[in-house]
Amino acid sequence: MTSHEPSETKRNVYDACDPQYLRQLREAAGMDHVVLARTACLSVAQVRQLETDDSDNLFYSDAIKRQAYKRLLMILGAEPPTVEVPQELRDPGKVAEAHLNTLDQIVAMSHQPAISRPASDVFATGLDKVKQHQQFFGALFLLVGAVALFVWNGIQNEAEVSLVPAVEATSTTVVAASAVQASSPTEIVVPALPASASASVAAAVSVASTSTAATATATAVSPALAASAVASAVATKLGACAYSNDAMPEITSAYAQKEGRYVYFETASAIQICVVDGNKQATLLQLNAGDKRSVYGVSPWQLSGAGLQKAQIYFQGGRIVLPDANTTRLKLVEVPVAR
Repeated sequence: MTSHEPSETKRNVYDACDPQYLRQLREAAGMDHVVLARTACLSVAQVRQLETDDSDNLFYSDAIKRQAYKRLLMILGAEPPTVEVPQELRDPGKVAEAHLNTLDQIVAMSHQPAISRPASDVFATGLDKVKQHQQFFGALFLLVGAVALFVWNGIQNEAEVSLVPAVEATSTTVVAASAVQASSPTEIVVPALPASASASVAAAVSVASTSTAATATATAVSPALAASAVASAVATKLGACAYSNDAMPEITSAYAQKEGRYVYFETASAIQICVVDGNKQATLLQLNAGDKRSVYGVSPWQLSGAGLQKAQIYFQGGRIVLPDANTTRLKLVEVPVAR
């Protein structure tokens, strides 16, 4: 396209994003796609799309696509389209008169009484403002939800840790009480009876005392044994889920789309997985069939347990593939997010 063509034709080239015109300018300038893309802060794929009019839309909107096209033409030295000024705007006297008329109208409107707006208009205006900022409110809602979930996970972890001393204290108290009851059986007072009946009554009292003491001891020791078993199970469970210095396979996301501040789990069967973040904060997940759960923290993450083979694990926006079918321990390492 030559410089003597009318400006309207140039504007049509700018608005229609003519791919052939852009390709001719680039070839005439002796510039390849990589240099042109870096100069214009675009990707090579976007430059190729503007030159070939590819159907794959790599731009967020048509307006952004036209702006990128104009930027490439400016870099390649194309002449920008001229704007025709109307005849009435070329006379300074008419322009000044139009400005004065506008000022007179503004002054006249300022002397008019204020118009009361109905409540429906006020409500509609407020609703439009909320719609304009719906992305901000959505991001704020997600942030509040993430903070609440993080606090809730912290409370659950503290409750699990504080459960162990409480159960141990309960079991100690019950065992002490059972020992006291076993050492002091119930005394039975026997009134004076004839010699012929005293032997029979004494035997019956002895059997009853022995039975009562045995029953009380069994009743007192049974809760103690149950509480001790629960305490042992909880202590074993919490002790098994902890940070480890052992070497384990390291896995990274092939195409990171999100930050590595959390790990997401899905399962079709009941599983148990130990999750430890970079701050050595351990979380023992108990998932049933169909459960979905996210654990928040910092990278790197340590995952262990036989349930790894049955779970679907997602990290930085992609699903994690285990190295082999016998993997029970692995480490997730965060990589920079791909842009």
